[in-house]
Amino acid sequence: MSRQLRSTRLLLVALALLGLMISTAANAQEDVTLNVIGFVVPLEEQGTPLDEAYQSFISTFEEEHPGVTINALETPPEFDTQLLADLAAGTAPDVWSQDASTLARLTDAEYVLDMNECLALVPELTLDRFFPNVLAIHQREEGGPIYGLPNDFTPMVIYYNPESFELAGVTPPTSDWTWDDLVQIAQELTLDSAGRSVLDEGFDADDVVQYGFRVRRFAFEWIYRVWQNGGDVISPDGTTASGYLDSPETIEAITFHRDLMLEYGVSPDETGLGELTSANPFLTLFLQGQFAMFDRGHWELVGLRANENYAPERLAVVGQPTSVNDATVIYESGFVIRADIEEEKKLAACQFVAAATDRAYQDTKAITGIAISGNQEAAAAAVESAEFPEIEQIFVDEVASARAPYGSIYANWPTIEELLNVMMEEILAGEDVEETVAAYVEEINRELER
Repeated sequence: MSRQLRSTRLLLVALALLGLMISTAANAQEDVTLNVIGFVVPLEEQGTPLDEAYQSFISTFEEEHPGVTINALETPPEFDTQLLADLAAGTAPDVWSQDASTLARLTDAEYVLDMNECLALVPELTLDRFFPNVLAIHQREEGGPIYGLPNDFTPMVIYYNPESFELAGVTPPTSDWTWDDLVQIAQELTLDSAGRSVLDEGFDADDVVQYGFRVRRFAFEWIYRVWQNGGDVISPDGTTASGYLDSPETIEAITFHRDLMLEYGVSPDETGLGELTSANPFLTLFLQGQFAMFDRGHWELVGLRANENYAPERLAVVGQPTSVNDATVIYESGFVIRADIEEEKKLAACQFVAAATDRAYQDTKAITGIAISGNQEAAAAAVESAEFPEIEQIFVDEVASARAPYGSIYANWPTIEELLNVMMEEILAGEDVEETVAAYVEEINRELER
C-alpha cells in the first residue's frame, strides 16, 4: 500500500472518529431537563383550551428537540418572594415568565441571563418579532444587555359604558381627547336620580345613580397622569425624588387626579366606593351603568365578558387623554433565563424562549384574552380574528405612546409604589397636596438611599 493511500485512509478514520466524538458530545448536551414555570394552569382550569395549548406547545417542542425534556412546574404562591429565595440558593427554575413590575431587582442582582447570548446561539431568534418599546422594557440602554424577551403585555386604557353615555346624552370620547375633555365628559356623565348632571342646578350629590369616573389611590392607575403632564416621580438615575415628585408638573397631575373626586365630584370617595362594591363587584356596577368610565388594562376584558350583566353594547375602550404628552404605561411579562444556568442547558433554554416568543405559541394569547402578545405578528392576527377588532386595535394603537413600568427600572419600586399609594390616599382624604407630597419626597428619598 502506498504511503499516500495509507495517509488518506488514516485521515478518513480520524475524521470519522472526530465526527463520532462531536456527535456524542452534542447528544450528551441535548439530554437535558429544563425546569420551566409559566405553562401550568390552576387545577380548576385543567382541560381548558389554554391547558391544551400549553401541553401541545411543550410536546411539540420536545419532539422538535430530541433529548430535551420540559419539566413544567406550577407557579408557587407568592412567586416573586419565593423566586428571590430560590435564585439566592441556586434552586430557581431555568426559565420562567417574569412580571416586569419586579424585573429590576433581578437584573440589579445579576440573576437573569443576557439574552444576547441566546441571539448568538439561536440564529432564528430575531428581535424584529417584538414591539420595539415593549422589548425596551428588558434593556436599560440601546446596545446593552437584554434581560428577557417579551411574552405578553397591556397598556392602560380607559374603559367606558356606551349605554351610560347614551343615557346622559354625551358623545363618547375619541383618541385625541384631553384632560379638559375628561373633566367635562365625566361631569356630564355624573347623574342624580332626577337625571341632573353635576353641572346642573339642583344636582343632588347625595343621590348619585351614575358616576362619571372611578378615582382610586393606587399608583399603577395614575402614574401615567404624571407623564402625560411632563412630570416624573424619581430622577432617571434613581437617586432622588426631589425635583421630580414635587415638581410643578407632577404636583399639577396629582392635583388633577384629586380634583376629579374632590373638586369635580365625578367619583365617590374611598368610603363611598367601598359601600357600593360591598353589595356588588365593581365590574357589575360598571355594566349596570353606575359607573361610566374607569382605568384598566386588557385583562379586565376577561372579567367583564364573563359577567352576567355583560352585553357588547355596554363595553368600549379609548386611549388615555393628553395634557402636554400622550402617555400610558405598559404592564408586561417576559421570558427570562437564570444567569447561572448550566452550560449544557443554555442552548435548550434559549431554543425554548425562541419557540415561546415565536408566532406559533404566541397565537395562543388570543385564547384567554388576558393580554396582548409581545409578538407583533401574533398581536396583529389577534386583532383581525377578534370578535370586536376595534377594541383590540385601540390597545395596540396605545403601544406607541406607552412607557415601561418603573419596576423594570428601579429595584426598590415596589416599596416606593406603596408609599405613593399611601400618599395619594391621604391626598384623596383632603390633605394638602404640596405638604403631603413634600413629606413623601423625604420618605422616598430615605428609601432610595438604602
